[in-house]
Amino acid sequence: MKKELTIGTILISKPFMEDKRFEKTIILIVDINEDGIIGFIINKNTSSIIQDIITEIPNENISIKYGGPVDDNSSLFYLHQYPDLINGSKIIKNGVFWGGNIDDVINGINSKEINTNKIIFFLGYTGWEKHQLTNEIKEGSWIIHEINLANLYNNLNWSDLLIEVNKEYEIWATAPSDFHLN
Repeated sequence: MKKELTIGTILISKPFMEDKRFEKTIILIVDINEDGIIGFIINKNTSSIIQDIITEIPNENISIKYGGPVDDNSSLFYLHQYPDLINGSKIIKNGVFWGGNIDDVINGINSKEINTNKIIFFLGYTGWEKHQLTNEIKEGSWIIHEINLANLYNNLNWSDLLIEVNKEYEIWATAPSDFHLN
């Protein structure tokens, strides 16, 4: 199990997390700086599609994921593999980037230069102030893990990933959220 938190690692919420906003979540860490840490929940979907937000992309049925509770109704973010097409992108690692010029995204999708299977949109993000996440990890709320970032474009499953990290979690990974109902 990976112990060091770096850009490109993921956080897996431990079973029965008290904060229901993060229950059964997988979070990709995209930025660590002197002010804190930014990440995106990569395994929760919204009911929105890209046309709901960007009307200039009319012919694509691209879903939008729930990135986290910070600015979840007003800020759109994206992960991609197109730093040469999307100016201002920031490297995460292994050819995966985040952010950049939204007009470049629109033009790239409309011209078919950007494969819509290689870009992930998020509403909102997760954020922690300096030392806040470190404390949550010490308290046992999160597991730090490493994945092949190419797998981001698949639908990652919290239960499967938790069992992959530690087979001993299997009983908890498959239990209902409210185990008292079982």
